[in-house]
Amino acid sequence: MSADRSEPHVLHLLPRCSGGGPERSLIAAITEAPSTPSFRHHIVVLDGPIAPAMYIAARRARATVTASTDLVVLRDAAASADVLMVHYWNHPRLLATLAMLELPPSRVVVWAHVLGLHSPQVLTADLGKYADVLVLTTDVSRRSPAAGAAQHVLTVPGIADMRRLDGFARRSHTGIEVGYVGVVNDAKMHPRFVEMSNCVKNPEVRFVVYGGGSGEESLRERINRLGATDRFTLAGYTDDIRTALETVDIFGYPLCAETYATSEKALQEAMWVGVPPVVFPHGGVADLVHHDETGLVVTTEAEYAAAVDRLAGDATLRARLGNHAREVARQRFRPAELAAAWTAAIHLAAGLPRRERAALHAGGRGAELFVASLGALAGPFATASSSYPDVRATAEGDIAQSAPGLVGGEGGIMHYRNTWPDDPFLRRWSGLVARAAGRVEVADAEFRAAAFLGSRQADAPER
Repeated sequence: MSADRSEPHVLHLLPRCSGGGPERSLIAAITEAPSTPSFRHHIVVLDGPIAPAMYIAARRARATVTASTDLVVLRDAAASADVLMVHYWNHPRLLATLAMLELPPSRVVVWAHVLGLHSPQVLTADLGKYADVLVLTTDVSRRSPAAGAAQHVLTVPGIADMRRLDGFARRSHTGIEVGYVGVVNDAKMHPRFVEMSNCVKNPEVRFVVYGGGSGEESLRERINRLGATDRFTLAGYTDDIRTALETVDIFGYPLCAETYATSEKALQEAMWVGVPPVVFPHGGVADLVHHDETGLVVTTEAEYAAAVDRLAGDATLRARLGNHAREVARQRFRPAELAAAWTAAIHLAAGLPRRERAALHAGGRGAELFVASLGALAGPFATASSSYPDVRATAEGDIAQSAPGLVGGEGGIMHYRNTWPDDPFLRRWSGLVARAAGRVEVADAEFRAAAFLGSRQADAPER
């Protein structure tokens, strides 16, 4: 790398680099950052592999990218950096690293890529104390415990690479297309996405879903069950967002109530090119779309279907809301301005004295670390090891009924269980949720593993 060694050095700890929103936002921020002040950026990815496209994009932005979880390497890198930026969401590999990493005196920026108000993606008070500067991507996150505990708190919306939309031009097509772009699973989407979409009455409306996750097969089954295969297309993941949006008339983006969404880049992109959205006021989305000005905001399934019908039947309304959405997006989400604000956060941290800090959730692993990552929202997981049978039974009953995102979402029970398969509590908790879902054989195997691994709750409850 040919950068001037006199430039301040920023070390980034990134949980993964597979092409998701946080890593795209980081690369966009580095690319769009002002030349003065300038920084050298070194990205360390903790959970590989690194997507080739992301590696190439980072190198084009003059950032170095490596993959490592070696604590000696990370400590040495932190010692030579002017600022350490932790890209935070609840990811077991990141939490495990921070729990074991004894930093030298450092300046730490925590860039929170999640809302932080719902399990499993919680911005805890301990995280706020760990940071010298906490960067949020929506003001809604200022209600989080981390924001209350941090010394310096800034809000900078996630930065989208709007150059991907260069050359955008509407393409003619038949009917009215309602598009969704993003993660496809119950941890992100409204749990009745298919059912309420199918309640739209206008026969010209078709739904196209772009994205991947773990929920495609479930969506397909529900579509087939409703006999609605002619209304829905599951197009899979696409990196060509411009082409995808060129035939979308309405951006149907209903997220679940427990969403960790903040400044949603997919929504920014749709608004940037003038596609009017229909959304629920969940997560940071409530701060992005204003009802009847830049889109339609609904609160019930019936309202969602009615809003899509309203837009589908009124081209003038679509144009008015879409045009205003475009104007607002180009005022609020200009990448260069957001990157300048992000750079200012780094500059603020660089001007602070280095300080010593204990490792975050020092020494934690497995279930202990999972509980710590949830902070005040740990609830039944914090009492599941109680020596009192009644308390333990109540906790396990609550765990069995955990929301889909807490079970299978990133940072959820299964993510931690797969990272620490030798942890008896995580195996038992995965058994509880599997049994509640009717997967009896899987549950029995998890309970046997928990017993073998020495859980205090060794015997599986009677069926």
